[in-house]
Amino acid sequence: MISDAEKVEKELIKNPPPSEADVEAAKAVVKEKGEAVAQLKYAKAGKTEITASVAELNKAKENLSRLEERSKLKPGIPQKDGKIDYSQNFFARHAFLTVSGQLQVETYACAVTSVYTFGRTF
Repeated sequence: MISDAEKVEKELIKNPPPSEADVEAAKAVVKEKGEAVAQLKYAKAGKTEITASVAELNKAKENLSRLEERSKLKPGIPQKDGKIDYSQNFFARHAFLTVSGQLQVETYACAVTSVYTFGRTF
């Protein structure tokens, strides 16, 4: 069974994250689309034209957001001088980690009266 981390790792190797130039180009597209919307509003264009232009702007913003998130991801474990560099951000996004099954079951304990865990306890 392949974990999600392994899937992301393989995806990053097969399809590398975007470069800074790609992100900057996407930012330029968002700026251009925003200026087009402002120009249409200033010219008091029709509602359908403005709506279509705003839809294009929203798509460009979504694309930029995806590119920025993906550009933070790096394949492999961060290393410095041949050793794992723990000062680096390993996840490049919010991660919710648990130390044991006991911590994980606490969320269920609020809703269910009898909760049991099997495993080592510390």
